[in-house]
Amino acid sequence: MIEVKDLNTIYNQCETDGIIKFKEDVDTELIKSLKNMAEKGLSFIKERSKDIKKESIDWTFVFRDYYEALRGLIEAFLLFDKVDSDNHQCNNAYLCFKHLELELDWNFLETARLKRNGVNYKGELLKYEDWNNFKLNFDLHINKLKKEIEDKLKDIKKDSSK
Repeated sequence: MIEVKDLNTIYNQCETDGIIKFKEDVDTELIKSLKNMAEKGLSFIKERSKDIKKESIDWTFVFRDYYEALRGLIEAFLLFDKVDSDNHQCNNAYLCFKHLELELDWNFLETARLKRNGVNYKGELLKYEDWNNFKLNFDLHINKLKKEIEDKLKDIKKDSSK
């Protein structure tokens, strides 16, 4: 059973430990690149997953690729706040703590992060049922972040053309 720690506790710890750092400028080219990589990765894995049988453990890799796309979008979004951190947990905590308006689910983000760590560092494998329990939330979070990033990029473009 995955235990998710309290958002406020994690955010405060990340801040106290200096894990959340800030850049000087908003790097729109990096934002675009991260968003593009996430979208291409999702397109690739969606196409490949059509051929995966339900009893296969290849759902592990579908999960991992969706996680990586989500992580890339989170990093891209945080660049608008000039946030610079390589720590997934702290990125997620910053996002949920500072951007309540997005209504993202801390428990989902943290559960997915911990499950991904189990896959990457402990060799845990997922079945279709495991993947299916995550899919809807991945889609919701990914779509929300893509839209927010696109809107912010449009706003920057409008401001720069004035």
